[in-house]
Order: sequence, then structure tokens, then C-alpha cells
Amino acid sequence: MSKKVATIIAAGALALVVGSACGSTPESGFDDGTSGGTSGTSGTSGDGTSGSNGTIGSSGATSGGTSGELGACGATTESAKQLPVDLLVMLDASGSMMEQTGASGTGPTKWAAVKNALNGFIGDPKSAGLGVGLQIFPIEHPGSPASCTSNAQCTVGGTSLGRCFLKACHPANANDPITSCDAATDCPGNAACYPLGVCSQGPFTFGNCLVGDPTYGACQIGTCKALATSTCEGTECVLADYSPAKVPIAPLPGNATLLTSTINGTPDPKPEALTPTSVAVQSGIAIAKAHAAANPGHGVVLVLATDGFPTRCAPLDIPGIANLAKTGVGGTPSIKTFVIGVFKDADKATATSNLDAIAAGGGTNKAFIVTTGGNVAADFQKALDTIRGSALPCEYAIPKSEGGLQDLDKVNVQHTDGAGKKEVLAYKKDAAGCGTSAGWYYDVDPATGGTPTKIILCASTCNTVKSESGSAKIDILLGCKTVVK
Repeated sequence: MSKKVATIIAAGALALVVGSACGSTPESGFDDGTSGGTSGTSGTSGDGTSGSNGTIGSSGATSGGTSGELGACGATTESAKQLPVDLLVMLDASGSMMEQTGASGTGPTKWAAVKNALNGFIGDPKSAGLGVGLQIFPIEHPGSPASCTSNAQCTVGGTSLGRCFLKACHPANANDPITSCDAATDCPGNAACYPLGVCSQGPFTFGNCLVGDPTYGACQIGTCKALATSTCEGTECVLADYSPAKVPIAPLPGNATLLTSTINGTPDPKPEALTPTSVAVQSGIAIAKAHAAANPGHGVVLVLATDGFPTRCAPLDIPGIANLAKTGVGGTPSIKTFVIGVFKDADKATATSNLDAIAAGGGTNKAFIVTTGGNVAADFQKALDTIRGSALPCEYAIPKSEGGLQDLDKVNVQHTDGAGKKEVLAYKKDAAGCGTSAGWYYDVDPATGGTPTKIILCASTCNTVKSESGSAKIDILLGCKTVVK
């Protein structure tokens, strides 16, 4: 029998080859982790092309499978593509983004540097084919009052924007964000509720303080004066205001013009703009999920780019925000969250701990931390480049048979490493079944009655193939009983 092989080079220099079956039975091929079929003989060592009656060449057997060679089960082939990946960038436009960068603090603002980095990433030829969308936060709820003196003024068109932020709870720790209150009963542990003030001297203000608080009532410059007017605490916290994205996700380079014009046309952040991190994560995941649902087969991830500690919108605590990211990973479709932080060197330790926790919750382990003492634009773009490679999913479409859906009991996945060594990977049912071993699973276990749409490599195998040379490849073999051993 003649055999033609179609090879597609995918991102990360992986080749995907799909072989379709000819006349194999459930007992032939990879039925139990041993070479050969029930009625055929094993192929000659090393050629992987011989083997009669539906058997597979017997060379290259490794743990998790039988032979690694394409044999008689690969009489004809179909090509397949690694599933596409899309990125939604949630970009922080809080007031602190206007801080200057450079070792001496006289360089471009963080905002200017990050915009340059995003434009470079969008225009990079290596980003071609990548789906990219953009949302910028915070977003003020339409009709929000510019200022308030009472809680009643913070209900707009039937939407509550929380309290008028005139009082705040005494923080349990120095680094905890201040939260609003009307009385001590509104505070965790019935902590004291103090008037919110600003440190002022003449026409200048130097940050917030709590009037009468023995710890946070003193000012390094000026005196602590209570605010007569404030803003509604939930002005930036209405989830519906963040959807749809400012620039919907679409492939590059087609989406480049809209992305760059939006980035360059966005005004500089207002000095008073705060950081609603929890809403950025929640809304980003919601936008990404909606896009993934409308584009089956796409891998969609969230990229949170921020320079601030959470200062608006509950939850304000890092464990609470990390749990929001974790919910995104555990949902259907699953959305991972990558995190890039831009911070002063003095804030690096705390920022790293905080953002690593959010990244870990979002299934990406560690955040990328860019410090303002270095080249922010170059380092930020390098982080995006790394995310681009990391986000490429180890996920593959299930080839269609002539009659429609494949026989899912006759699908196998073979990994060939950079040295040419082949391994037929074991089917693991789901991600939990992978453990630390090599293998693969469907996005939906067909044994549950669902219909899978893609093949996913176990994390161990995924990490291996992403680290390999250009000669490495993944083959999907059709028509032989699935290896589950």
C-alpha cells in the first residue's frame, strides 16, 4: 500500500501529521502496549513501514505506548493544524502609569513605554496569525457623579455605585488597601471607621490619610484634612461597562491598525484614576470566555498588564483576586491568566509576591515583573514575546473521517523527539489523570457521553515538545485501538 504524508509546520516548530486507517480491527495495533497485532507480524526494526494485517512497526517502543512508527494503519493521511490562540490584553490606565521610568526617574512614563512595547509586539511579524484584542481599565460608569457628599448620590439609573467614599476602615496591615465604611460594623473585625482625608499643605496634596487614626493620621508633609466631597467607591466596578472589549479579538496583522490607533489615541491616565484589579480579571475572563464560545477550537488567554496594587472594587485582597483567576481556569471554556507587572525597584518584592499569586491562580505559575529602573519598553515586549510562545496551546483538532466524526476508540497520539525517537502516548481520560507522566486526553471524555472537539497533550508532554528542536513533531494516528495503558 502506498502512503502519502502531509506535514504542517506549526508554531514552536512542531510538525503535525495525521494518518487515517485502513482495515484495522480493535485488536490490532496498539491494543495493550505490546508490539504487533493479533494476526500480523511485527515490522522490521527501525523502518516502521512494514507489518502486515494492520500491525505497527515494532521499533522505538517506550513507556506509555508500543511502537512509535507509522505502519499499515497510515494508508492515507489528512492534514491538521495546531489550534489557534488568541490573547486579550487588559491594560492598566491608572494614575500611577504616569510615573517616569529610568534609573534616575527621568525617562518616559510607564504609560508611554508600555504603549511602545504593545505597538512593537503587534507589528512583529512573529505575531502574524495571533488573535489579539484590547480592553483598558478603569472604566467609569456612565453618568457617575464627578463628586459626592452622600451615599444617595451614588445610585445612577438604578445602578448602585456603593458608598460615597468619605470614611475608611483602619487597615489591619500597612500594605492593605483602604476600604470604605459608614461605621465600624462595616469593617473587618469591627475595626475603627475614620473620616478619609488628604495630606495637604497650601494648594498641594500628598496622598490619603485617616483623620484621627493614630497610625495613618499623620502626614509626612502637611496635615491630614477630612474630605468634604469624594467619589462613589463603585464608579469603576460595574462589570457590564467592560464588555465588549475596546478592540475585539481578531487575527494579526488584520487587527493591527485598529489596535495601534486605539493604543496611541487613548488619553494619558488621569492622576486620580485608581486600580480595580478584581474587575479587570473578572471582566477579562468574561470577554475571553465569550470569544472562545463563539470561536470553538481557539485557545483564548487573558494578559493582565498592571502597575498598581488593587485599590478599587471587591475583592481587594490578593487571595480573593487569585481565586477569580482560578475560577477562569476551571471554567468551560478554560481561560488562563498571564500577568505582567511594571513596578519601581522598591516595590518589586511585594509586587512579585502579589502578582505571582494571581498568575498561579490563573494557571500560569509566575508573573512577569518589569522594573522601572531598566528599559521598560524592551522588557515589557520581551514578556509579551514569551507569553506568545507559552500561550500556544498543545491542542489539536480531531480530524474528521469521511463519514463525519472519528471513531474515538481508534485514535492515538505519537510524539517524535528531536533525535527521531518515537513514543505512542497513552490516553489519560482527563488532565487529572495525567499526573506528571506523558500522555494526552480529549477536552471531553467520550465515556461521559460528551463529544470531544480537540486533543490535548498532558502538561508533561506539552512542556517537552515546546522545549524541543524543529525536528520534533506530534502525529495523530487513526484506525488503531487507543492505547490506554
